[in-house]
Amino acid sequence: MKPCPPTQQTAGGFTAVELLLVLALSAIVIGSVVVSAGTLIRSQPRVASLVSVPLGADRILSFYGSTASTRETPTAPHYGMAALAEELREQFNTDIISATAVFCLPRDSHNTWRPSTIPYNPVQHGELDTPQKFLAHIITAASVSPTLYRDYRNPLNTSASIPSANASIFILGFSKVENQLKVLALYDIDLVRFTATGQPQGFHASVKRYTDDPLGTAYPLAFAGGYEIFYPPSVPNATAATQWSSDSFTPLFITFERATRRAYRETPETINRFKVAAERPFYFIWWPDPAARHIGPQPNTLSATDPRQAYNHMGGRTCFMFTVPMFPAL
Repeated sequence: MKPCPPTQQTAGGFTAVELLLVLALSAIVIGSVVVSAGTLIRSQPRVASLVSVPLGADRILSFYGSTASTRETPTAPHYGMAALAEELREQFNTDIISATAVFCLPRDSHNTWRPSTIPYNPVQHGELDTPQKFLAHIITAASVSPTLYRDYRNPLNTSASIPSANASIFILGFSKVENQLKVLALYDIDLVRFTATGQPQGFHASVKRYTDDPLGTAYPLAFAGGYEIFYPPSVPNATAATQWSSDSFTPLFITFERATRRAYRETPETINRFKVAAERPFYFIWWPDPAARHIGPQPNTLSATDPRQAYNHMGGRTCFMFTVPMFPAL
């Protein structure tokens, strides 16, 4: 009987050539990671740098209650500010849920009126069913300056060629005081453009929330948080403001009126295109996006007869968009 031949076995482990190849590939991968990390670290100061914005003492006092004349503001994009914007978005939605009415009013300058209550007598005063009626009411009943807010019915329907870059959103709540409307919260949106020599070129954009003072004072509402960002021009290394004159962030909101209002045809015809709300009037509202690099022009080829023409370009400038009923509780 012949013995069986020995079984051939493959030797285990790696050869020297294989080990050298693995080490070489590892060195390449690690080296590329180090280079990428170094690039990110070196670019971080440029991306997240601060700029001293000369907002002026009056505006900063109105915005934040500070006595400074300049404001150290992060430049866009800034993801820390984007996180604050997300927090403010959640708070805004909470305020809207608790509201009885919402009124958006555009401004040309900074806001100087932040009441905790507004006089209103249902017997003497009429129904406040539009922002225009709300504006007329606060001028007559609360002695608000007629020049503080603008009477405005969407783009192409105002004498101004460019919609206002500032707005105040009044969120009214249930009142415990007779003949007084309660202002649950007030949101101010402001964009300030800087073009002068010696100034940082770009926009200071901010959204701020004001509500009851935690110390218990009834008037005015106190600053309760927000975010701010500075947008550089969309044209890199621009040498003149005319090169980025198309940079903007308007409109801040669009008002959609009840469809039943189409029975009354108004002039100009562009007013009637926004009368599409089936039951309740509502708003589209936009906030500046701190994660955007700039607020340069976006394409918009829709016809002026289409309501989307008024805001189609805003989709490329921000992801902070809200659909807000004018009368959530009715």
